[in-house]
Amino acid sequence: MKKRVPIIFFVLGQVASVAVLVLWIVWHATSRPQVWSLLQGIFLMIPVIGASTIIFVFWNKVRILDLERVNFISSVSHELLTPLASLRLYIETMMMRELDEEKREAFLRLMLEDSQRLGDSIAGVLAASRIDRGKAVYHPEENDMADLIEVFLASRPQMVEKIKLRLDLAPGCLAMIDPNAFDAVLKNLIENSIRYSSGKPSISISLRGEEKKIHLTLSDDGDGIEKKQLKKIFTEFHRASGKQGGTGLGLYIVKSSIKAHKGKVWAESPGPGHGSSFHIILPKAPGGQKE
Repeated sequence: MKKRVPIIFFVLGQVASVAVLVLWIVWHATSRPQVWSLLQGIFLMIPVIGASTIIFVFWNKVRILDLERVNFISSVSHELLTPLASLRLYIETMMMRELDEEKREAFLRLMLEDSQRLGDSIAGVLAASRIDRGKAVYHPEENDMADLIEVFLASRPQMVEKIKLRLDLAPGCLAMIDPNAFDAVLKNLIENSIRYSSGKPSISISLRGEEKKIHLTLSDDGDGIEKKQLKKIFTEFHRASGKQGGTGLGLYIVKSSIKAHKGKVWAESPGPGHGSSFHIILPKAPGGQKE
């Protein structure tokens, strides 16, 4: 109820202002005073109504942002504490029990995966913080995009095991891009597809050269996206309702990184339950396309 009080007061205030304005016009229409007096009342009330509307809109945006920040703190805590708890459990088990070599190696692999997940979460928060403060630094280099994609996938075997992957990469697509920033883009896009899919998602990555541009497309058969959400998903702290996990920073980092490389990114989806596609356009490097 407390959250609705400002909204109720705003509605009542607007109704009262409009009522006063209407009564003022009606009174002047019936009593026939000077036109200038009528206009004075109108010019006084319209700015009052407009100003109160603007204040309410800004208040509502701040309220939504504050709520998203609270959810963000909760989700980050979950993303950090879960792998930490898992690591502690594995370490305690290895200290208390004698394990055969096979089980020991399995535990070490799981610990490595948890530590990587923990590191990725921290790196994401730091990257978003640098972007917000305008301190993000990129080191673009001429790179073959197909090579970067293949190297990334080879370095993330645990991630690849969670998906059904299909690659269609045109060779020789050169772009000026920071390899570390592009790794973060791929990681966030693939993790997004995994998170918003029931079961093992099928992911297709396509790379094509188009005149002076390079077009990268990542498509999945996951939950899909509502039309009204297609632009909102790239905003900071935004997460789909009803979904657990994630910090709401992944796609925000993707958009910021691609924009910093003079490219653009957007999402498409037929609707909920029909998967989604993420498109990235980057300018070709001065060298163009390798033969």
